[in-house]
Amino acid sequence: MHPKVISNALGALLAAGGAAMLLPAAYSSLSADGNVAAFGLPAFGALVLGTLLFFLTRAPGAYVSGRDVFLIVVLGWIGVASLGSLPFILSGLMGPMDAFFEAMAGFTTTGASTIRTLEEVAPSLLLWRSLTQWAGGIGIVVLFVAVAPLVGFGAAQLYSAELATPLPERLTPRIRNTAKILAYVYGALTLGGFIALLLAGIGPFDALNHALTTVSTGGFSTRSDSIAAFDSWVVELAIIVGMVLSGANFALYFHLVRGQPGRVIGNRELLAYLGIIAIGTVLMTASLYAFDYQDSLTLAFREALFQTVSFLTGTAFSTASWSSWDPLSQGLLMLFMAIGGMAGSTSGGLKVIRAVLLARHAGQEVFRMVHPQAVTPLKLGDRVVPERFRAAFLGFFFVYVATMIGGTLLVALHGVPLGAAFGSAFACLNITGAALDPVGSPDFYASLPASAKGILAFLMLLGRLELFTVLVLLTPAFWRH
Repeated sequence: MHPKVISNALGALLAAGGAAMLLPAAYSSLSADGNVAAFGLPAFGALVLGTLLFFLTRAPGAYVSGRDVFLIVVLGWIGVASLGSLPFILSGLMGPMDAFFEAMAGFTTTGASTIRTLEEVAPSLLLWRSLTQWAGGIGIVVLFVAVAPLVGFGAAQLYSAELATPLPERLTPRIRNTAKILAYVYGALTLGGFIALLLAGIGPFDALNHALTTVSTGGFSTRSDSIAAFDSWVVELAIIVGMVLSGANFALYFHLVRGQPGRVIGNRELLAYLGIIAIGTVLMTASLYAFDYQDSLTLAFREALFQTVSFLTGTAFSTASWSSWDPLSQGLLMLFMAIGGMAGSTSGGLKVIRAVLLARHAGQEVFRMVHPQAVTPLKLGDRVVPERFRAAFLGFFFVYVATMIGGTLLVALHGVPLGAAFGSAFACLNITGAALDPVGSPDFYASLPASAKGILAFLMLLGRLELFTVLVLLTPAFWRH
């Protein structure tokens, strides 16, 4: 490992986090909500310390190892979450553990919260919550690679560690240009969402916050009742479109700009993603109409479409009290949380491509029981999936299930009922933040012991960084020279 390389990257991330705090500090000054110091002090400290660390450890052309990359990614994420918790503490809103939990839920786009009444929270703190999700959505490391051209080392490795997809694809020969393209797409989706919500009739502050947390598929809201507070199908439609676009692979937008619509239309994962939304909406509409909304098929469809998209993308915005719905609808929502959006998006969960490949692998195993001599390569469209990728997604699925079990048992050790323990582990590992009652409510998370919140925060980090990026640090082999 190379301490100077790691310190240099962490210094840049620290300074970037401090610079981001200047936005809510300025808003606090304008709105006079009394939190200028709560943002200004950590912003100043982070800028000074991060800048000094960055320039004192600069080593252009220095070699960066794989172990350096994993440490940069994991320590960087923990570092910005720790920094991001300071305004919540200094403002007096919450204690240290709750603040770290809130910040980690923000940067990992999980959306879990311990704040019971959002309407009583200062606007600058609400804006900071939304900004943490916006920054976390595209990935602190990818943004760092895009906006800091002075850092020339390990860019490709940093990008790969942050956006670990089952079938990775580089859009341009230079990895820094790829990161910039992703940032431009992300910015365009954010601006489009903001304008759409303004046109839908909500105020600029609410529109900005919900645009930030829609494009990041994070789900933080300025209202305790989430999107239900607006009671507007136009607002819901604008957010549905934003969630669908943000749950898709950002590489597809690059192909559209390059005049390659065929690569988008024929994308098997995209077709599966849209198919899940369509089929899930139809099934849930039928279930809701039969059990919950018998007087209105239109309302059943409206609720089914919104919640299907919301939970498949891991955003977890809500327009209804879905925890009181019929068991089939609840079960479908839990399934959508586990599947998640497309690889290369801001969503959580297993990802659609892994779900598709797991289903095809299972089908092949059944076929081989009948035809044991058959040679059946695993294919995705016209592309043969290499065996190393088959091993990778099978290994990922095993670790995913094992982590879910381990997280459930660790939370249950705190006296949490088994159902709620599983629900909280499930919600945090899939970075949705919500599950069946009582999980998902601020009261539930606020009532947990500090150590249980720490475990759930760790599960959020695991889910955001695709498990292996974090777990590799826990192996003895990683620390051997």
